[in-house]
Amino acid sequence: MNNAMDFFIRLTSLIKKELLAVLRDKKSRLALIIPPVLQICIFGYAATMNVTRVPYAVLDKDGGELAAQYIADLEGTGIFRRQATAATEKDIDSLIDSRDIVLGLTIPPDFSRNLQTGRPASLQLIGDGRNTNTAAIALSYAQQIASNFGAELLAKNAAAPPVEIESRAWFNPNLITRWFIVPGLIAVLALIGSVLSGALSIAREREEGTFDQLLVAPYTPREILLGKGISTVITSIMQTFFIVLVAMFWFRIPFQGSIWLLSGAILLFIITGAAIGLCISSFSQSLQQAIVGTFLLVVPTVMLSGFATPISSMPEFFQDLTLLNPMRYGLELIQRIFLEGAGFMDLWPLFGAITLVTIGTAAAAIFSFHRKIS
Repeated sequence: MNNAMDFFIRLTSLIKKELLAVLRDKKSRLALIIPPVLQICIFGYAATMNVTRVPYAVLDKDGGELAAQYIADLEGTGIFRRQATAATEKDIDSLIDSRDIVLGLTIPPDFSRNLQTGRPASLQLIGDGRNTNTAAIALSYAQQIASNFGAELLAKNAAAPPVEIESRAWFNPNLITRWFIVPGLIAVLALIGSVLSGALSIAREREEGTFDQLLVAPYTPREILLGKGISTVITSIMQTFFIVLVAMFWFRIPFQGSIWLLSGAILLFIITGAAIGLCISSFSQSLQQAIVGTFLLVVPTVMLSGFATPISSMPEFFQDLTLLNPMRYGLELIQRIFLEGAGFMDLWPLFGAITLVTIGTAAAAIFSFHRKIS
């Protein structure tokens, strides 16, 4: 009983020492709040796949009423802004080459006549392939407008109305990309914060020359590792939940799930990140090495998580590699709890997988730390 109490007292004092080292330093306090908030604000506003302005040029060889009506439908969306009226196909090519426009629309001379006589009519849409995402979305919008335009004409000329297809997106009905990106950013920033804090904890002591003093103090290696790990987890949790508040109340991302389930997912994810950081820190002799090691690991971890590109589109080897990536599970857990309101029964495979990864990374941190100080 006395041994357990002594262990608890020593561990508590070590955690207190680590937290005070961070919280008493003004720069460290600012580093806990300012960078994550700046990052989530910058990425939350800048990293969006919504297209709100598409400069385009039109070459109208038809000049009829129906051609003018389609152009009016296009510009009535508020997304397509006519940049120029082309006289020839070469004008459109030149405007795309100079990046003055993203989309070129050519209406053939028989467009109105074909529609009035009930024959198929064609349009030509040319997108700037250098800007793949914007061009693909703009082409999709223009094709949808053309489809609606054709359906309206068919409804006017046919005795029976055409079949109408209505689509609805679950969990994000307005298809606002920020709703998808910001919860993902919570996972990304939680990973960066926990890994970096863990990586700097021991490296800072080594660089300042206080690590050897810590080893001769009445602490066992297990207590030192636990103290640094727990303090890293505490500071990372504070940082992450501040980011969650920004996501909910600044960006107004609707939170559909359980706050307790989200807390459990974030806790497991942060423990994994802290353990990875302590592994890096145990092999680093300086702060510079710890920072470089962190970003060498974090960048591929984020890229292989499904945050930037779908895992299903990756080569099979990398798809298999993502099974070891804690970011993959943390990202999906946070997004599904946030937007979908998924319960534990829906998410237990993900919780099981991230728990196994957490145990594995914690064991690796213990092994690397003991090996380094022995």
